[in-house]
Amino acid sequence: MVMLKHGLYILAIVFLITSCSDDVEFAALDNTEEVKAFYSHHNELVKEEIKNDIKVAQEGLEIDDLSKEDRAEKEKALDELQQRQKNPEFFTFATLDDLPKDIEWVTNWDEPELGSDDAKKGGVFHYYFENGLSFPPTLRVIGPNSNNGFRGEHYDHVEMGLIGIHPNTNKIIPSIADKWAVSKDKKTVYFHIDETATFSDGLPVEVDDFFMTFYMSLGPYVNSPYSKQYYKDQFWNITRYDSHTLSVTLSNPKPLTPYYANLSPSPRHFYKEVGPDFNERYNWRPRPTTGGYVIRKEDVLKGRSITLSRVKNWWAKDRKYTKNSCNVDKVVYRLIRDSGKALEYFKRGKLDFFPLTGRVNGPKDWYEKTEFDAVFNGYIEKATFYNDYPAIPRGLYINCSRPLLDNRDIRVGLQYATNFDKVNTYEYRGDGARCETFADGFGRYTHPTIKARKFSLEKAAEHFAKAGFSKRDDDGVLVNDKGQRLSFTITTPNLTFRMAMLSRIKEEAIKAGVEYKVEALDGSAAFLKGLEKKHEIIFSGWGVNPPFPRYRQNFHSDTAYEKETGELKLMTNNFSVYADPEMDKVSQGIRDATSVDEIQRLAHRAEEIIHRDAPWIPGCHIPLLRCAYWRWVRWPDDFSVKKTRDLYASSLYWIDEDIKRETREAMRSGETFPEKNLVFDQYRKNKTTQVISPAPQLGVGNELPAK
Repeated sequence: MVMLKHGLYILAIVFLITSCSDDVEFAALDNTEEVKAFYSHHNELVKEEIKNDIKVAQEGLEIDDLSKEDRAEKEKALDELQQRQKNPEFFTFATLDDLPKDIEWVTNWDEPELGSDDAKKGGVFHYYFENGLSFPPTLRVIGPNSNNGFRGEHYDHVEMGLIGIHPNTNKIIPSIADKWAVSKDKKTVYFHIDETATFSDGLPVEVDDFFMTFYMSLGPYVNSPYSKQYYKDQFWNITRYDSHTLSVTLSNPKPLTPYYANLSPSPRHFYKEVGPDFNERYNWRPRPTTGGYVIRKEDVLKGRSITLSRVKNWWAKDRKYTKNSCNVDKVVYRLIRDSGKALEYFKRGKLDFFPLTGRVNGPKDWYEKTEFDAVFNGYIEKATFYNDYPAIPRGLYINCSRPLLDNRDIRVGLQYATNFDKVNTYEYRGDGARCETFADGFGRYTHPTIKARKFSLEKAAEHFAKAGFSKRDDDGVLVNDKGQRLSFTITTPNLTFRMAMLSRIKEEAIKAGVEYKVEALDGSAAFLKGLEKKHEIIFSGWGVNPPFPRYRQNFHSDTAYEKETGELKLMTNNFSVYADPEMDKVSQGIRDATSVDEIQRLAHRAEEIIHRDAPWIPGCHIPLLRCAYWRWVRWPDDFSVKKTRDLYASSLYWIDEDIKRETREAMRSGETFPEKNLVFDQYRKNKTTQVISPAPQLGVGNELPAK
């Protein structure tokens, strides 16, 4: 063993390559002692950092010409540092006797149940890699390439946190923790882990698994800049009182404190071999989960399919909020690289479900490609579900570090030259809505007056002229006196609908003197190019999570450039490579806000800055979800939950094998069923019409109440 300067240990690692294939065997490694050493080392490191930060803060106050506002801000920061210096430990090991005597434990089992008691367990749900139509580059949930299109399916929609948010009422509900308590200063949350909670491999979930979550992000081996910065800035302490009791302390008081203090466990027995070769060792190693599904090693067929298997002895299978979820025995995701081919697979019954909202295939599938016999004969049913979820900010992210694109007038000109309204009219068939801001659909936090810039040849020309582009070449592209052309490449996943949209945008942009060249890549390759900041413009969108909008990961300078060198910061979600001092304060302020009023004020200011500087071109979103499914796929009476991005994400559907046999027999004999085109609009905003009654076989005899 080699002892490092700060007491960390690295064990010798031996790689044993067994063949020329992708399968690699790694020698056993036990990092238990190293992890323990890390906790002590990190505590000392934090103490030293606080001491140095106090010194810097004091020196900053010695500047004579500070404005009143700056002085107040620096004094506040110094006070916070001095308060933290009183209890500087990040990792604390205590006893139950050290718990505050006046805390009030809370449980919330009073919210409505989810799903249907009629749900049946069993069956196989056949689907495909919808996001990007590509095989995921890794099964890791942290580190390079982990933020890929398949992450939601095997982690975000499966893994449980200490607490949950009820998707219909927005109230905090129990999850891994069966009770919690919030300190009076709204900075610390105490959690008690349900003593029946286990991982899918049967081992108990304990406090040490949450300590391991911090080790994974703050430790030396995982390259995850965003996670490292987030856990360092947002958390001040995690304390172990016993194996099932812990507390998490935030850096600032928060509204909805348990939401911000929420953590998911990292099974320490699984991550026992984390070391310098983490990326390779864990790249295709399925992890144990606390949720209802798990990936088995033998079910990862590289380049072909990945299967999720239901955890038969799932610890939460009888709990109120989870008992009707995770019903099918297996969920099979297969690789189909073409969306048109995927639809053909669905028509032939090789897929059980097909999305028709527009993300991959567009409304054309809904309006034109679902007119076939299996639908007419009632073997396949169609549904429209109006959800109430913030819009994913899809659009064109402009790399502000690139020549010409670093000019604000050019970026604003590009906004005026990009005709997403025409895309909505033709490609979206009018079903879509323009993203007006980066945080549409967040209620009071969404800016009430800012609107996306509309297509305008006159205004585009005005801004391009300010940037020195007023003459056109023989191709109709604007050029400046140096001969530079307004020609930019848009990187995108190679999806049929996406290509149709960008073709429309390209045709419209040349009218304004802009040449857009489209670079269509495999979904994973396109995303990686954005992470590596090698693009000029990229079509992308970011998952959002209510109740609050977030801006830091996309627009803070820390996620654009390395502080020490000024080099581009890679593997972050700041695809615009955008940096602005005021935006740094605003986006950090939202993260540190102590009240909802403060979040609202800062979120509105963030949108004003984004609108001013134009680091992205807002695209379109569709305020509903559409799908088709074989009639043996069954759904709850209300079909899905209010706060959902994907109809299948909450796993409330099930497979009815009796109906499947009935349907197969009917298809052989020529028997038909009534055609079903269902509408569920109980969560529709600004609804003016009565809710349409679902089909009787869904278990609903009456109309759903208008909300």
